[in-house]
Amino acid sequence: MTEQPEAWAVKRPLRLLDLFCCAGGAAVGYEKAGFDEIVGIDHIQKKEYPHTFIKADVIDFIQENPIGWFREFDMIHASPPCQFHSRTKHLAKAQGNLPSDVDLMPVIRHFLLHVGVPYVIENVVEAWPRSQREVNTVLCGSSFGLGVQRHRMFESSFPIASLLCDHNTESWPIGPKGRRKPIGVYGSMGDQVKGIDKKHPERGLITGGRTAKTMEEAQGAMGITHITQWNNLKEAIPPAYTEHIGKCFTKHLEARAEMGSIRFETLKKIRSLLGVHAELMQSRLDDY
Repeated sequence: MTEQPEAWAVKRPLRLLDLFCCAGGAAVGYEKAGFDEIVGIDHIQKKEYPHTFIKADVIDFIQENPIGWFREFDMIHASPPCQFHSRTKHLAKAQGNLPSDVDLMPVIRHFLLHVGVPYVIENVVEAWPRSQREVNTVLCGSSFGLGVQRHRMFESSFPIASLLCDHNTESWPIGPKGRRKPIGVYGSMGDQVKGIDKKHPERGLITGGRTAKTMEEAQGAMGITHITQWNNLKEAIPPAYTEHIGKCFTKHLEARAEMGSIRFETLKKIRSLLGVHAELMQSRLDDY
């Protein structure tokens, strides 16, 4: 009898593939969650990325490499560009920047389902149709005591525990109206967001939230220390998010290992009862 329990799935080194990795905000969180080897892929190399890095266009890379290479990883995380769906794309245009007009979500999802490895897709909430949002998980900086709000949605092939927002967290500074407001890490540093309320245009130009005044404030709000450039930091995922996800994945593996152990012991008892007839029933048992 060569079959063994699946405890090895928890004890062996865990490997993560980090697609659209940018400067590694997500990677740091997965490292804290216990991943041993992390490989990031993106079309621009960020010197701040803290793990193994492959410079390549992600779409070209997944089309040019054998699927077996991707199946060597225990989990794949993908953060396709979010500018196509982001609420701040109009702000970016106003500041003279050109947000991406390409939606890579469908092709990435198709690829990950084809690979068959446990996966996570991260993006802004608006990247999913309303009908699909209920089955995904939204994480908020306030749930982790961070200074940012930064709602991000995660689609996954395994359960991710939901956490309640706390928009009254003491981690958010008091705003001009006496209410707590998150620190913005987007657009330009030290910016005061202004605009027209579409529901009440008669109010004219109104002042909204503000972005971090310094890099130190922005890093603290995001829970990130290794990223020191604003343009990289504002595109990052707070590591607290992916640390939480990584721990949920470990629990998922532990549950699978427990089921594998139960299956193993059941097979062992059945084979013991069959005795000399075990070989005759081998093929049927293997299908159990």
